Amino acid sequence: MAAPIETKIWTWQEALALPDGERYEVVNGELRERKMSSLSSKIAMLISRYLWPWIDAGHPGSVTGSDGGFAIFPWTAGDVRMPDLAYISYARIAVFPERGWVDQPPELAVEVVSPTDLASDVDEKANDYIRAGVDLVWVVFPRTRLVHVYRRSGSRDILGPDDVLSGEEAMPGFSVRVRDIFPSDTP
Repeated sequence: MAAPIETKIWTWQEALALPDGERYEVVNGELRERKMSSLSSKIAMLISRYLWPWIDAGHPGSVTGSDGGFAIFPWTAGDVRMPDLAYISYARIAVFPERGWVDQPPELAVEVVSPTDLASDVDEKANDYIRAGVDLVWVVFPRTRLVHVYRRSGSRDILGPDDVLSGEEAMPGFSVRVRDIFPSDTP
């Protein structure tokens, strides 16, 4: 009889201790390297470009990129997820940790689907964010130019290029047309 193969259960603290540990998410104790395509990164930065003027207009907070992680999953202590982009108000966190991850949920988490992402993994991630207290999750699909919107209320929508992404109650007054978050130089 073969001996069972033991797998290591990781925590974000252990991952962070690795030489390149800030490149990894920990999901259900499994170490996962973050991979983002250049197009996905470009779309995340375009969304950021629309968020900053709204922040500067009286909504104090910060935007984090794909290296900003959140350790907000109490059902799997030690897990960390890194959305491609997030907005968190200073009412939720005033000082960001120099190392490690934010332990408060952001108001908004954005995932931009890369060619290597599995739809089931992205859906699971969006649902985990909502379960952890994130108010609003946008999952952006570059190929189809659609955005799936997840809300804490449990409702969901799929928005097309002519629709408007709204910050809803999580980010009052924020809006951007879906077509504007996609680069004009891509099909």
